[in-house]
Amino acid sequence: MCYDINMYIATVIPIQKGNQKEYLSYFSAIDIPLGSIVSIPVRTKTIDAIVVNMEEARNIKSDIKNADYQLKKIIKVKGDSPFNKSFFIACQKMKDYTISNTGSIIKSLLPTIFIENIEKLKESVSLQILGKTDENIKQEKLIFQATPSDRLAFYRTLIREAFAKKESVYLCVPTHFDIDHFHKELARGIEQYVFTLHSDMTKKALIKTYNSIIDEVHPIFIIGTGIFLSIPRHDVKTIILEHESSDVYKQIGRPYLDIRSFAEVLSSIEKIKLIFGDTLLRPETLYRHDKGEFGEISSPLYRLPQTERQIVVDMKGEVNEKGKKVFATISETTRKMIGEATKGNKSVLLFSVRKGLAPITVCNDCGHTLLCPQCSTPIVLYGTRQITATKSTTPRIFMCNKCGRKEKTEVSCPNCSSWNLTPLGVGTDRVYEEIKNLFPKIKVFQIDKEATSTPKDAKNIIAEFNKNPGSILIGTEMVFSYLKNQVNSSAIISLDGLFSIPSFNITQKILHIIEKLHNITLLNLIIQTRIPENKILQYILTGNVLPLCREDLAERKDYGYPPFKRLIKITFEGTAKDTEKARSFVEKTLGNYEPQIFSAFVSRVKGQYITNTVIKVDPRIWPLPTDEKLSVNQNLSQTLSQLPPSFSINVDPEDLL
Repeated sequence: MCYDINMYIATVIPIQKGNQKEYLSYFSAIDIPLGSIVSIPVRTKTIDAIVVNMEEARNIKSDIKNADYQLKKIIKVKGDSPFNKSFFIACQKMKDYTISNTGSIIKSLLPTIFIENIEKLKESVSLQILGKTDENIKQEKLIFQATPSDRLAFYRTLIREAFAKKESVYLCVPTHFDIDHFHKELARGIEQYVFTLHSDMTKKALIKTYNSIIDEVHPIFIIGTGIFLSIPRHDVKTIILEHESSDVYKQIGRPYLDIRSFAEVLSSIEKIKLIFGDTLLRPETLYRHDKGEFGEISSPLYRLPQTERQIVVDMKGEVNEKGKKVFATISETTRKMIGEATKGNKSVLLFSVRKGLAPITVCNDCGHTLLCPQCSTPIVLYGTRQITATKSTTPRIFMCNKCGRKEKTEVSCPNCSSWNLTPLGVGTDRVYEEIKNLFPKIKVFQIDKEATSTPKDAKNIIAEFNKNPGSILIGTEMVFSYLKNQVNSSAIISLDGLFSIPSFNITQKILHIIEKLHNITLLNLIIQTRIPENKILQYILTGNVLPLCREDLAERKDYGYPPFKRLIKITFEGTAKDTEKARSFVEKTLGNYEPQIFSAFVSRVKGQYITNTVIKVDPRIWPLPTDEKLSVNQNLSQTLSQLPPSFSINVDPEDLL
């Protein structure tokens, strides 16, 4: 094709998830401003892209002539980008860290409604005219580990001080339920300058709020989830990452972006204040504070509030009507609590978790719970599938989800040497059946991934629960994302079952689950366990968790977990035959990095097998891109980026399996 000398060649970044090229080239009859959003043809589809470079065709005539492909024409110029230069640069930086591309990062962080309705959005500062940040300004990064009430009091003062300096504040929270809470607590007296943003808002409401934020000349306070950090409000000088420990900040699909990491990169580019706030911050964050990377609002508090309302029940002491010890799902103490609450039309929450084939294994003779000999955590029974090209077998093994130690199932009780061992599980279904038998006239509701597979289902269940005082709600961690109203009493049906969660972060996870249960419980929290002597529980009962946090960090160092190692998880899905080939391919390709391949621990998902490979690297060779002088290791980066699309890469995963 012959190109007119008055034509322009545009370099664009496609805004699309996937493994497409970072840059594509198209021709245009007009000179398009940099930063504009355009529609481009890609194969049989039309997608959005951002223009990053324009050249007159006459200046690169020879390059065009020698190209082995034919340039297509840009379909449409949609308008100016709904984000600023700093946001764009942060997305570019995160592509290397996540082994992705800029377009995928933008797609993950930019509400689709904004792209689809650019013509309805107020004009923002374009990418090409935004000035540079003063390099001499030193950014403040602060931690604030304090009680919820203390954090709220500080935020009120901070917002008003910011307004006095003609500065805006962005409070970033993990869920829109957090937005409702913080709006209620922080908006009083400044309602006209407070804006909330979350993905459940209607298209009309989002566009209206976006335009109001752009138009408002007075400093504002934004409360929003992470995907709205793209809002181009240039007087935002403070970002608060509230509930910093929440795993909701970690996106569950490619490119597996962590909002907390992105917010840190974005704030470092703009040189604005970043505050990490929570009752208990992540160990990684506290470690960086100890190393001097972060300052503090005040000395971090290591106390769990309201521990006096905890009642621990040793489930080994449960007996039947004949006085014989039995394995019980619901203790007598919990039954009485439920009976008293429901009789007074008060609601009850029963927390349960279901992971592995059996969260705990106990000795029928002495009642001892099998613990990992390496780290004293309850070991979990797993069904494993050994895959070969011709067949697959299903042996079972015990595995510790904390340190990764594996043992064959041919073990005896270390306490009394008995072989009379029984694997026990207390999942939500079992709790539901038990409660219906005990309280047949009481309405019982259930929330977990199987019972409520969509957000709409979960919201409907919570609505019904709220409409029926004196009812019982059984739920997994999902419940914390939907339950806003407090319940009268609550119980953890099996604390021991929490250890079955395949996460190196299990200590912190348990602490946060108990903290959340306290926050939504008016009266007592019952904790059922067969291991009352467990050191984690003992620390929780005292309320002082500083020694526990120190021990957790020491164990992380011993086992090579964050913050001492950067974890990169590579997941493959395929047939049994493909999985065997993939395992060999990974061993050959990543052999220099000592990959841990969990090929034995696979499950069927839509007829596919899942295999996870984890490599641990020094954080210094895979740093978060907040410093221009540091970059990821190019050899490893190139190796990972060349993996086929069938391998997904997750940097900083929440778990290993």
